[in-house]
Amino acid sequence: MMNLVSDRRLHPRLPFEVEVELYRPDCPTCVVRTEDLSNGGVLLLLEATDRPAIGTQVRVRVSIPLGGDDGAPLVDATVVRHTDDGVAIRFDETPAS
Repeated sequence: MMNLVSDRRLHPRLPFEVEVELYRPDCPTCVVRTEDLSNGGVLLLLEATDRPAIGTQVRVRVSIPLGGDDGAPLVDATVVRHTDDGVAIRFDETPAS
């Protein structure tokens, strides 16, 4: 039987664990870990009681210094699904300032 989620995937996922700052409406900023990353989005590890609803607009930024003079960009994203371990977010087209 075909796996419909992987068949719809536009970008390959890579295991990638790093801390990111998660900004969401009406919630304090928190630092969460990632599980995997693709050009189109990232899986954030979150407890079931702390997950934003599907469709929620969020922003994320890598917490660690990336080198150079500029800090990591703040990226607009949308929660697209819940998983057993967290939420998958899709990066929006244009990075936030």
